[in-house]
Amino acid sequence: MSIFYMMFNGWQRFLARFAVATHRQTLIEGVCDTYRTELDMVTLCTQHAHQMYYPQFRAELLRIAAEVQVHLPWLQEQIFVLGGHIPSSSSAPMLESNSWECLRRDVEEARRDCVRLLEWIHRAEREEPEIAVGLQRIRKDKLRHREEFRHMLTKSDPYTIAPTGPPQDLEKHHKQAWLEQRKSEWLDHGRAVWEVGGKQTPWAEWSGEQEFKWATELPHHDREWAHRLAEKRDAEVHHAKPEG
Repeated sequence: MSIFYMMFNGWQRFLARFAVATHRQTLIEGVCDTYRTELDMVTLCTQHAHQMYYPQFRAELLRIAAEVQVHLPWLQEQIFVLGGHIPSSSSAPMLESNSWECLRRDVEEARRDCVRLLEWIHRAEREEPEIAVGLQRIRKDKLRHREEFRHMLTKSDPYTIAPTGPPQDLEKHHKQAWLEQRKSEWLDHGRAVWEVGGKQTPWAEWSGEQEFKWATELPHHDREWAHRLAEKRDAEVHHAKPEG
C-alpha cells in the first residue's frame, strides 16, 4: 500500500468524521432551537391569556399553552440523546396594548416558528428521519394553533382598549399589523404551492425569492389599505351626520 493511498484514505476518514460531527451539531442546534421556541410559546400564550378581553379567548390560549407544553419532554429527550444541553427561554416578558395586539403577535410568532421548523425538518430528514418525523408532528400542531390564533384575531376588535398616542401613530401601527398579517397569509399560500410542487427550488433559495417578491406585492397592499381606510372614514362621517 503506497504512502499516497494511506494519506488519501486517512484524509477521507477525517472528512467523514468531520461531516458526521457537523450534521450532529446541526441536529442539536435544530432541536434546541425548537425546544426554546416551544418554551417561549408556552410563556407567551400564558402571558397573553391574562390580557384577553374575552374569557373564552383566555381559556383557548391556556389550552394551547398546555398542548405546546406536551412537546417539551420529547425535545428534552432528543437533546440528551444527541449530547446537547437544555437551553433556557429567550422570551422577555412583554405586555401588548390590547387583546388584538396579543393575538396578532401570537399569529406572527407561530408563523415564524413554522418557517424555522420546516428548515430544521429538511436538515434532519437525511440524517435522523425519526427526529424529522417528531418535528413534523410539532409543526402540524403549530399550524393548527396558528389557525386558532387567526380565528380569535378575526373575532377580536383591534380598537378594544386602544393604545394611547397621536392618531397618526395609531394609524401607522394598525397598518403595519395589517400588512404583517397579509404577508403571513401570502407566504403560507406560496409555501403550500412549493411543497405540493415537490420542493423543486432549495429552501434557502426559495425563501430569499419570496422576500423579493413580497416587495413587489407591497404597492398593491398599500392601495388596498388606503381603500379600506377611506371606506372606514366615509362610514364614520355618514354616522356622524345628524338625521333630517
